[in-house]
Amino acid sequence: MGPKLRWRVVPHGHVHNLTMAVLVLVICTVSGYAFWLSFQQVAGIYLGAAERTVAAMHEDFLRLNVHNVVQVIERLKSEEEQSWEALIADRLQLLEQAADLDAPAFAGYFQQLMQSEPQLSALLWNPVSGEILYSQGELRLPGAAAGLQLSELLLHGELVALWGVHGSTLQRRVQAKVQETLATLELGEGMWLSVAQGPLRVDEHGNDLAYSLWHEELGWLVTMGVNRSELEPHLHQTAQEGGRLTALLSLRLVLVLVLLVVAALGLVLVVEYFFFRQQTAQLKTEINEDLLTGARSRRCGVEILSRAFASFQAGEPSPVLLMFDVDCLKEVNDFFGHAAGDQVLRAVAAAVRRVVGSGGELIRWGGDEFVVVVSAELGERVQRRIMESVAALEFKFAGEKVTTGISLGAARFQPGDTGFMDALNRADAELYAVKRAGKASAQHTE
Repeated sequence: MGPKLRWRVVPHGHVHNLTMAVLVLVICTVSGYAFWLSFQQVAGIYLGAAERTVAAMHEDFLRLNVHNVVQVIERLKSEEEQSWEALIADRLQLLEQAADLDAPAFAGYFQQLMQSEPQLSALLWNPVSGEILYSQGELRLPGAAAGLQLSELLLHGELVALWGVHGSTLQRRVQAKVQETLATLELGEGMWLSVAQGPLRVDEHGNDLAYSLWHEELGWLVTMGVNRSELEPHLHQTAQEGGRLTALLSLRLVLVLVLLVVAALGLVLVVEYFFFRQQTAQLKTEINEDLLTGARSRRCGVEILSRAFASFQAGEPSPVLLMFDVDCLKEVNDFFGHAAGDQVLRAVAAAVRRVVGSGGELIRWGGDEFVVVVSAELGERVQRRIMESVAALEFKFAGEKVTTGISLGAARFQPGDTGFMDALNRADAELYAVKRAGKASAQHTE
Protein backbone atom coordinates (compact mmCIF):
# COMPACT_ATOMS: atom_id res chain seq x y z
CA MET A 1 0.00 0.00 0.00
CA GLY A 2 1.18 3.44 -0.79
CA PRO A 3 1.51 6.20 1.74
CA LYS A 4 -1.64 7.78 3.06
CA LEU A 5 -2.37 11.37 2.25
CA ARG A 6 -3.15 13.63 5.25
CA TRP A 7 -5.07 16.86 4.85
CA ARG A 8 -4.42 19.81 7.25
CA VAL A 9 -7.56 21.59 8.06
CA VAL A 10 -7.20 25.29 8.89
CA PRO A 11 -9.59 26.30 11.64
CA HIS A 12 -12.29 28.81 10.63
CA GLY A 13 -11.29 31.18 13.43
CA HIS A 14 -7.82 31.70 11.98
CA VAL A 15 -9.24 32.68 8.58
CA HIS A 16 -11.48 35.25 10.28
CA ASN A 17 -8.61 36.73 12.21
CA LEU A 18 -6.51 36.99 9.06
CA THR A 19 -9.39 38.68 7.21
CA MET A 20 -9.95 41.14 10.04
CA ALA A 21 -6.23 41.93 10.16
CA VAL A 22 -6.19 42.61 6.43
CA LEU A 23 -9.37 44.69 6.74
CA VAL A 24 -7.96 46.68 9.65
CA LEU A 25 -4.78 47.21 7.64
CA VAL A 26 -6.77 48.44 4.65
CA ILE A 27 -8.93 50.72 6.83
CA CYS A 28 -5.87 52.10 8.59
CA THR A 29 -4.14 52.66 5.25
CA VAL A 30 -7.16 54.39 3.74
CA SER A 31 -7.79 56.41 6.92
CA GLY A 32 -4.14 57.35 7.13
CA TYR A 33 -4.11 58.43 3.50
CA ALA A 34 -7.37 60.41 3.98
CA PHE A 35 -5.92 61.91 7.15
CA TRP A 36 -2.73 62.80 5.28
CA LEU A 37 -4.75 64.47 2.50
CA SER A 38 -6.89 66.30 5.04
CA PHE A 39 -3.80 67.36 6.95
CA GLN A 40 -2.20 68.65 3.77
CA GLN A 41 -5.28 70.76 3.08
CA VAL A 42 -5.35 72.05 6.66
CA ALA A 43 -1.63 72.74 6.53
CA GLY A 44 -2.07 74.57 3.22
CA ILE A 45 -4.84 76.70 4.66
CA TYR A 46 -2.78 77.30 7.77
CA LEU A 47 0.33 78.19 5.81
CA GLY A 48 -1.67 80.56 3.62
CA ALA A 49 -3.17 82.22 6.69
CA ALA A 50 0.25 82.33 8.33
CA GLU A 51 1.79 83.94 5.26
CA ARG A 52 -0.95 86.58 5.14
CA THR A 53 -0.55 87.24 8.87
CA VAL A 54 3.22 87.61 8.59
CA ALA A 55 2.83 89.94 5.59
CA ALA A 56 0.25 92.07 7.45
CA MET A 57 2.51 92.35 10.49
CA HIS A 58 5.45 93.40 8.33
CA GLU A 59 3.22 95.89 6.52
CA ASP A 60 2.15 97.48 9.83
CA PHE A 61 5.78 97.57 10.88
CA LEU A 62 6.78 99.19 7.59
CA ARG A 63 3.92 101.72 7.81
CA LEU A 64 4.99 102.77 11.32
CA ASN A 65 8.61 103.22 10.29
CA VAL A 66 7.76 105.12 7.11
CA HIS A 67 5.69 107.59 9.14
CA ASN A 68 8.61 107.95 11.56
CA VAL A 69 10.97 108.65 8.65
CA VAL A 70 8.58 111.33 7.35
CA GLN A 71 8.57 112.94 10.81
CA VAL A 72 12.38 113.00 10.73
CA ILE A 73 12.27 114.64 7.28
CA GLU A 74 9.84 117.28 8.56
CA ARG A 75 12.08 118.00 11.56
CA LEU A 76 15.22 118.28 9.42
CA LYS A 77 13.39 120.55 6.97
CA SER A 78 12.21 122.80 9.82
CA GLU A 79 15.71 122.97 11.32
CA GLU A 80 17.23 123.86 7.94
CA GLU A 81 14.66 126.62 7.37
CA GLN A 82 15.28 128.03 10.85
CA SER A 83 19.03 128.01 10.19
CA TRP A 84 18.58 129.99 6.97
CA GLU A 85 16.11 132.37 8.60
CA ALA A 86 18.68 133.11 11.32
CA LEU A 87 21.40 133.68 8.69
CA ILE A 88 19.20 135.99 6.61
CA ALA A 89 18.14 137.93 9.72
CA ASP A 90 21.78 138.25 10.76
CA ARG A 91 22.62 139.80 7.37
CA LEU A 92 19.72 142.22 7.83
CA GLN A 93 21.06 143.32 11.20
CA LEU A 94 24.56 143.87 9.81
CA LEU A 95 23.23 145.84 6.83
CA GLU A 96 21.03 147.98 9.07
CA GLN A 97 24.12 148.88 11.07
CA ALA A 98 25.70 150.17 7.82
CA ALA A 99 22.89 152.67 7.21
CA ASP A 100 25.30 155.61 7.34
CA LEU A 101 27.47 154.40 4.44
CA ASP A 102 27.22 156.09 1.06
CA ALA A 103 26.02 154.11 -1.99
CA PRO A 104 29.45 152.83 -3.26
CA ALA A 105 30.59 151.87 0.24
CA PHE A 106 27.27 150.19 0.96
CA ALA A 107 27.50 148.23 -2.31
CA GLY A 108 30.99 147.00 -1.40
CA TYR A 109 29.87 146.06 2.10
CA PHE A 110 26.82 144.26 0.70
CA GLN A 111 28.99 142.27 -1.71
CA GLN A 112 31.42 141.32 1.06
CA LEU A 113 28.61 140.05 3.30
CA MET A 114 26.95 137.99 0.60
CA GLN A 115 30.16 136.45 -0.72
CA SER A 116 30.88 135.09 2.75
CA GLU A 117 27.84 132.81 2.28
CA PRO A 118 27.89 131.69 -1.39
CA GLN A 119 24.68 129.68 -1.13
CA LEU A 120 22.69 132.84 -0.53
CA SER A 121 21.07 134.44 -3.56
CA ALA A 122 21.51 138.21 -3.52
CA LEU A 123 20.78 141.25 -5.69
CA LEU A 124 21.58 144.96 -5.29
CA TRP A 125 20.18 147.36 -7.86
CA ASN A 126 19.09 150.94 -8.47
CA PRO A 127 15.44 150.89 -9.56
CA VAL A 128 15.68 154.48 -10.79
CA SER A 129 18.54 153.91 -13.21
CA GLY A 130 17.93 150.20 -13.64
CA GLU A 131 21.60 149.48 -12.87
CA ILE A 132 22.36 146.16 -11.17
CA LEU A 133 25.29 146.71 -8.81
CA TYR A 134 25.72 143.13 -7.59
CA SER A 135 24.14 139.75 -8.33
CA GLN A 136 24.78 136.37 -6.73
CA GLY A 137 23.23 132.92 -7.04
CA GLU A 138 19.81 132.52 -8.66
CA LEU A 139 19.03 136.24 -8.78
CA ARG A 140 19.73 138.08 -12.04
CA LEU A 141 16.83 140.50 -12.29
CA PRO A 142 14.47 141.89 -9.63
CA GLY A 143 11.62 139.83 -11.05
CA ALA A 144 13.50 136.62 -10.23
CA ALA A 145 12.71 137.03 -6.54
CA ALA A 146 9.71 134.75 -6.95
CA GLY A 147 12.03 131.75 -6.65
CA LEU A 148 13.19 132.75 -3.17
CA GLN A 149 11.61 130.76 -0.37
CA LEU A 150 13.09 132.84 2.45
CA SER A 151 14.23 136.42 1.83
CA GLU A 152 14.70 139.94 3.18
CA LEU A 153 14.46 143.33 1.42
CA LEU A 154 16.26 146.52 2.51
CA LEU A 155 16.14 150.07 1.10
CA HIS A 156 19.32 152.13 1.27
CA GLY A 157 18.77 155.51 -0.31
CA GLU A 158 18.03 154.85 -3.99
CA LEU A 159 19.42 151.31 -3.73
CA VAL A 160 17.34 148.20 -3.11
CA ALA A 161 18.99 145.14 -1.54
CA LEU A 162 17.38 141.70 -1.78
CA TRP A 163 18.84 138.44 -0.45
CA GLY A 164 17.58 135.03 0.56
CA VAL A 165 17.72 131.33 -0.16
CA HIS A 166 16.26 129.81 -3.30
CA GLY A 167 13.75 127.00 -2.95
CA SER A 168 15.92 124.59 -4.96
CA THR A 169 18.94 125.31 -2.76
CA LEU A 170 16.92 124.72 0.38
CA GLN A 171 15.57 121.48 -1.01
CA ARG A 172 19.05 120.23 -1.91
CA ARG A 173 20.30 121.00 1.57
CA VAL A 174 17.35 119.25 3.18
CA GLN A 175 17.80 116.22 0.91
CA ALA A 176 21.49 115.99 1.79
CA LYS A 177 20.71 116.12 5.51
CA VAL A 178 17.97 113.51 5.13
CA GLN A 179 20.29 111.14 3.26
CA GLU A 180 23.01 111.65 5.87
CA THR A 181 20.61 110.95 8.73
CA LEU A 182 18.96 107.94 7.12
CA ALA A 183 22.36 106.45 6.36
CA THR A 184 22.91 106.04 10.11
CA LEU A 185 19.71 104.04 10.64
CA GLU A 186 20.16 100.33 11.30
CA LEU A 187 17.57 98.41 9.32
CA GLY A 188 16.79 94.76 9.81
CA GLU A 189 18.28 92.11 7.53
CA GLY A 190 16.59 92.10 4.14
CA MET A 191 14.98 95.52 4.73
CA TRP A 192 15.54 98.56 2.51
CA LEU A 193 14.60 102.22 2.57
CA SER A 194 14.15 104.56 -0.40
CA VAL A 195 13.66 108.36 -0.41
CA ALA A 196 13.38 109.52 -4.01
CA GLN A 197 11.79 112.14 -6.21
CA GLY A 198 9.06 110.64 -8.36
CA PRO A 199 7.55 107.14 -8.20
CA LEU A 200 9.51 104.03 -7.20
CA ARG A 201 10.63 101.84 -10.10
CA VAL A 202 8.60 98.64 -9.94
CA ASP A 203 11.32 96.47 -11.49
CA GLU A 204 13.69 97.25 -8.61
CA HIS A 205 11.59 95.81 -5.76
CA GLY A 206 8.57 94.40 -7.56
CA ASN A 207 8.51 91.16 -5.54
CA ASP A 208 9.09 92.75 -2.14
CA LEU A 209 6.63 93.72 0.56
CA ALA A 210 6.73 97.54 0.75
CA TYR A 211 4.88 100.59 2.07
CA SER A 212 5.15 104.08 0.54
CA LEU A 213 4.16 107.58 1.64
CA TRP A 214 4.20 110.66 -0.62
CA HIS A 215 5.65 113.89 0.84
CA GLU A 216 3.68 116.50 -1.09
CA GLU A 217 5.70 119.62 -0.20
CA LEU A 218 9.11 118.18 -1.13
CA GLY A 219 7.86 115.90 -3.89
CA TRP A 220 9.52 112.84 -2.31
CA LEU A 221 8.30 109.27 -2.15
CA VAL A 222 9.38 107.55 1.08
CA THR A 223 9.28 103.76 0.76
CA MET A 224 10.38 101.00 3.13
CA GLY A 225 10.28 97.34 2.16
CA VAL A 226 11.41 93.84 3.12
CA ASN A 227 12.45 91.00 0.84
CA ARG A 228 9.85 88.25 0.73
CA SER A 229 12.64 85.71 1.13
CA GLU A 230 12.89 86.91 4.75
CA LEU A 231 9.45 85.38 5.36
CA GLU A 232 10.46 81.91 4.13
CA PRO A 233 12.26 80.75 7.33
CA HIS A 234 9.08 81.31 9.34
CA LEU A 235 6.95 79.47 6.81
CA HIS A 236 9.46 76.60 6.49
CA GLN A 237 9.56 76.14 10.24
CA THR A 238 5.75 76.08 10.30
CA ALA A 239 5.67 73.45 7.53
CA GLN A 240 8.07 71.18 9.45
CA GLU A 241 6.06 71.45 12.62
CA GLY A 242 2.88 70.78 10.62
CA GLY A 243 4.23 67.27 9.86
CA ARG A 244 3.43 66.22 13.37
CA LEU A 245 0.05 65.51 14.89
CA THR A 246 -2.89 67.60 13.65
CA ALA A 247 -3.92 68.17 17.23
CA LEU A 248 -0.73 70.16 17.79
CA LEU A 249 -1.23 72.34 14.71
CA SER A 250 -3.21 75.04 16.49
CA LEU A 251 -0.70 75.16 19.33
CA ARG A 252 2.18 75.45 16.89
CA LEU A 253 0.36 78.25 15.10
CA VAL A 254 -0.07 80.15 18.35
CA LEU A 255 3.60 79.67 19.24
CA VAL A 256 4.82 80.80 15.83
CA LEU A 257 2.57 83.85 15.86
CA VAL A 258 3.74 84.74 19.35
CA LEU A 259 7.36 84.49 18.22
CA LEU A 260 6.63 86.63 15.20
CA VAL A 261 4.87 89.24 17.32
CA VAL A 262 7.81 89.33 19.73
CA ALA A 263 10.28 89.60 16.84
CA ALA A 264 8.24 92.37 15.20
CA LEU A 265 7.90 94.23 18.49
CA GLY A 266 11.63 93.84 19.07
CA LEU A 267 12.40 95.35 15.68
CA VAL A 268 9.94 98.18 16.34
CA LEU A 269 11.56 98.88 19.71
CA VAL A 270 15.04 98.93 18.17
CA VAL A 271 13.99 101.36 15.45
CA GLU A 272 11.92 103.41 17.90
CA TYR A 273 15.00 103.74 20.11
CA PHE A 274 16.84 105.69 17.43
CA PHE A 275 13.83 107.89 16.68
CA PHE A 276 13.22 108.42 20.41
CA ARG A 277 16.66 109.98 20.83
CA GLN A 278 16.02 112.36 17.95
CA GLN A 279 12.53 113.24 19.15
CA THR A 280 13.87 113.79 22.68
CA ALA A 281 16.30 116.36 21.31
CA GLN A 282 13.44 118.04 19.44
CA LEU A 283 11.28 118.04 22.59
CA LYS A 284 14.14 119.63 24.54
CA THR A 285 14.28 122.40 21.95
CA GLU A 286 10.53 122.99 22.27
CA ILE A 287 10.79 123.10 26.10
CA ASN A 288 13.55 125.70 25.88
CA GLU A 289 11.45 128.04 23.72
CA ASP A 290 8.56 130.28 24.75
CA LEU A 291 5.62 129.34 22.52
CA LEU A 292 4.06 132.81 22.39
CA THR A 293 7.06 135.03 21.67
CA GLY A 294 9.72 132.66 20.33
CA ALA A 295 12.16 133.84 23.02
CA ARG A 296 14.06 131.47 25.29
CA SER A 297 11.96 130.03 28.10
CA ARG A 298 12.72 130.85 31.72
CA ARG A 299 14.00 127.31 32.25
CA CYS A 300 16.49 127.76 29.43
CA GLY A 301 17.26 131.29 30.62
CA VAL A 302 18.30 130.02 34.06
CA GLU A 303 20.82 127.69 32.38
CA ILE A 304 22.15 130.52 30.18
CA LEU A 305 22.58 132.89 33.13
CA SER A 306 24.14 130.17 35.30
CA ARG A 307 26.72 129.39 32.62
CA ALA A 308 27.45 133.11 32.15
CA PHE A 309 27.97 133.58 35.90
CA ALA A 310 30.25 130.52 36.07
CA SER A 311 32.34 131.98 33.23
CA PHE A 312 32.52 135.28 35.10
CA GLN A 313 33.75 133.48 38.22
CA ALA A 314 36.38 131.77 36.05
CA GLY A 315 37.80 135.16 35.10
CA GLU A 316 35.93 136.10 31.94
CA PRO A 317 34.36 139.59 31.52
CA SER A 318 30.80 139.97 32.72
CA PRO A 319 28.09 140.20 30.06
CA VAL A 320 25.47 142.95 30.25
CA LEU A 321 22.08 141.86 31.62
CA LEU A 322 19.17 143.96 30.37
CA MET A 323 15.78 143.50 32.03
CA PHE A 324 12.74 145.21 30.57
CA ASP A 325 8.97 145.03 30.67
CA VAL A 326 6.35 146.32 28.26
CA ASP A 327 4.72 149.58 29.26
CA CYS A 328 0.94 149.87 29.23
CA LEU A 329 0.41 146.16 28.47
CA LYS A 330 -2.25 145.93 31.18
CA GLU A 331 -4.16 148.83 29.60
CA VAL A 332 -4.01 147.09 26.18
CA ASN A 333 -5.34 143.87 27.72
CA ASP A 334 -8.10 145.72 29.59
CA PHE A 335 -9.28 147.86 26.66
CA PHE A 336 -8.66 145.59 23.64
CA GLY A 337 -8.44 142.07 25.05
CA HIS A 338 -5.65 139.60 25.76
CA ALA A 339 -5.30 138.69 22.08
CA ALA A 340 -4.17 142.27 21.45
CA GLY A 341 -1.77 142.03 24.40
CA ASP A 342 -0.32 138.82 22.97
CA GLN A 343 0.17 140.58 19.63
CA VAL A 344 2.10 143.37 21.37
CA LEU A 345 4.31 140.84 23.20
CA ARG A 346 5.10 138.97 19.98
CA ALA A 347 5.94 142.17 18.12
CA VAL A 348 8.17 143.49 20.91
CA ALA A 349 10.01 140.16 21.17
CA ALA A 350 10.51 140.04 17.40
CA ALA A 351 11.88 143.60 17.36
CA VAL A 352 14.31 142.83 20.19
CA ARG A 353 15.45 139.59 18.53
CA ARG A 354 16.23 141.50 15.34
CA VAL A 355 18.39 143.91 17.32
CA VAL A 356 20.14 141.24 19.40
CA GLY A 357 20.58 138.82 16.49
CA SER A 358 23.13 136.09 17.06
CA GLY A 359 25.16 138.27 19.42
CA GLY A 360 23.04 137.59 22.50
CA GLU A 361 20.03 135.83 24.00
CA LEU A 362 16.44 136.99 24.60
CA ILE A 363 14.67 135.31 27.54
CA ARG A 364 11.02 135.64 28.54
CA TRP A 365 11.39 135.84 32.30
CA GLY A 366 7.69 135.99 33.11
CA GLY A 367 4.54 137.80 31.96
CA ASP A 368 5.73 140.91 30.15
CA GLU A 369 9.23 140.80 31.66
CA PHE A 370 12.18 139.88 29.41
CA VAL A 371 15.92 139.51 29.99
CA VAL A 372 18.57 140.17 27.33
CA VAL A 373 22.11 138.81 27.73
CA VAL A 374 24.74 140.48 25.50
CA SER A 375 28.48 140.99 25.60
CA ALA A 376 29.97 144.01 27.35
CA GLU A 377 31.06 145.49 24.02
CA LEU A 378 27.53 145.46 22.60
CA GLY A 379 25.65 146.33 25.78
CA GLU A 380 25.20 150.09 25.45
CA ARG A 381 24.56 150.05 21.71
CA VAL A 382 22.07 147.18 21.95
CA GLN A 383 20.27 148.92 24.83
CA ARG A 384 19.77 152.08 22.77
CA ARG A 385 18.65 150.20 19.64
CA ILE A 386 16.19 148.09 21.62
CA MET A 387 14.51 151.19 22.99
CA GLU A 388 14.35 152.75 19.52
CA SER A 389 13.05 149.59 17.81
CA VAL A 390 10.25 149.06 20.32
CA ALA A 391 9.31 152.76 20.32
CA ALA A 392 8.92 152.57 16.53
CA LEU A 393 6.25 149.83 16.77
CA GLU A 394 2.66 150.82 15.99
CA PHE A 395 -0.52 148.80 16.46
CA LYS A 396 -4.11 149.33 15.45
CA PHE A 397 -6.82 147.84 17.62
CA ALA A 398 -10.52 148.54 17.07
CA GLY A 399 -9.60 151.36 14.69
CA GLU A 400 -7.42 153.07 17.29
CA LYS A 401 -3.67 153.54 16.82
CA VAL A 402 -1.65 152.28 19.80
CA THR A 403 2.06 152.71 20.53
CA THR A 404 4.03 151.32 23.40
CA GLY A 405 7.46 151.37 24.91
CA ILE A 406 9.55 149.53 27.46
CA SER A 407 11.15 150.29 30.81
CA LEU A 408 14.67 148.90 30.90
CA GLY A 409 17.34 148.36 33.52
CA ALA A 410 20.91 147.13 33.04
CA ALA A 411 23.43 145.44 35.33
CA ARG A 412 26.58 143.34 35.29
CA PHE A 413 28.04 140.67 37.55
CA GLN A 414 30.12 141.99 40.42
CA PRO A 415 32.83 140.25 42.48
CA GLY A 416 30.62 140.06 45.56
CA ASP A 417 27.71 138.35 43.79
CA THR A 418 26.73 134.87 44.97
CA GLY A 419 24.71 134.09 41.85
CA PHE A 420 23.27 135.60 38.71
CA MET A 421 20.14 136.67 40.59
CA ASP A 422 22.13 139.38 42.39
CA ALA A 423 22.86 141.14 39.09
CA LEU A 424 19.35 140.45 37.84
CA ASN A 425 17.87 142.02 40.97
CA ARG A 426 19.99 145.13 40.38
CA ALA A 427 18.74 145.34 36.81
CA ASP A 428 15.17 144.88 38.07
CA ALA A 429 15.63 147.64 40.64
CA GLU A 430 16.96 149.97 37.94
CA LEU A 431 13.99 149.04 35.73
CA TYR A 432 11.50 150.07 38.41
CA ALA A 433 13.49 153.22 39.15
CA VAL A 434 13.14 154.14 35.47
CA LYS A 435 9.43 153.31 35.61
CA ARG A 436 8.90 155.47 38.73
CA ALA A 437 10.87 158.32 37.19
CA GLY A 438 8.71 158.11 34.08
CA LYS A 439 5.50 158.24 36.12
CA ALA A 440 6.80 161.19 38.13
CA SER A 441 7.75 163.01 34.93
CA ALA A 442 4.31 162.37 33.50
CA GLN A 443 2.60 163.70 36.62
CA HIS A 444 4.87 166.79 36.63
CA THR A 445 3.97 167.40 32.98
CA GLU A 446 0.28 167.20 33.80
